[in-house]
Amino acid sequence: MLAQGRFWRAAVSKTEDSVVVSMLRDDLPEDLRDLREFRIEVPLDRWNRVVKHARTDRKLLGGVLLDFTKQEDLLSAAVGTDRLFGELQRVVLDATASLVENGALSLTAVDVGAD
Repeated sequence: MLAQGRFWRAAVSKTEDSVVVSMLRDDLPEDLRDLREFRIEVPLDRWNRVVKHARTDRKLLGGVLLDFTKQEDLLSAAVGTDRLFGELQRVVLDATASLVENGALSLTAVDVGAD
């Protein structure tokens, strides 16, 4: 497991080539029970797209996550709820830190040009 919150969990897949972000089934309140099976599987080589938009608004992050879930109908509910969206942002950032610490992901400097 890379990171976990009250509602979300991020873990490396069994094949270790992707990050699986899923809902914690037991802790979901009754009004969110429809999201029990919701999961997002992001290939490690595309994780940077998710991290890049982790602190943006929910539409941008949701649009990026749309490419990585088969449950498109549940995505809007998962990012449309303030408490789920805020925690998803934290879990993504914590998972990124864990991936870097474990050597599964590396950070590189990007030259943005001189002013």
